[in-house]
Amino acid sequence: MVAKNSEIKFLDSFDADTAVVPKVIDSLIFDLKKMKYPREEIYEIVLSMDEAITNAIQETMKKDTDGVSVEKDPERKGITVRYTVSINDFNATIIDHGKGLDIKGQMELTPQKHSGDYYDQIIRYVTDAERKKLTVRVNGKEIMLKGIGAGLKIILAFMDSVTIDLIEKKRGLSDTISNATDGTILNLIRKRRY
Repeated sequence: MVAKNSEIKFLDSFDADTAVVPKVIDSLIFDLKKMKYPREEIYEIVLSMDEAITNAIQETMKKDTDGVSVEKDPERKGITVRYTVSINDFNATIIDHGKGLDIKGQMELTPQKHSGDYYDQIIRYVTDAERKKLTVRVNGKEIMLKGIGAGLKIILAFMDSVTIDLIEKKRGLSDTISNATDGTILNLIRKRRY
């Protein structure tokens, strides 16, 4: 039996390498089982975390940002993963140093009925239910997205709340923002369902 006030915490930083995904997922599965989460709930959380971590790695691995070559900072790890599993909820944060979402494109996306990819545009369009669970901020200012990718749709299907903070060090929140602050901070929250 698991004590009501117990929780398991995980925190680590990794180089941006896809070999990280199974390491974190194996640890997550072990911790969810230890907290007596049922199989269906484990699958839903793992699918969301797998998508989030894979995306963070892919974004960090991109070598070219708007035509400017990005040099790897040897002092900085590629991604950081933190999660807490308790008897009642799951909370995770994934930080990457990649380019992040195409904010302009996602803000302007509106399905065009007479286009050749209308169905794909509908799939990318953010539903009202998804919008209620999603908060996106750029340098602290909340923005509204009209469209999202399939990965974020998967995460929203299984999480109760998703917050994406995009931070540009050049236009950051304070003078003390370092190179390691540049990137995306993704937070996932889910209350236990089963």
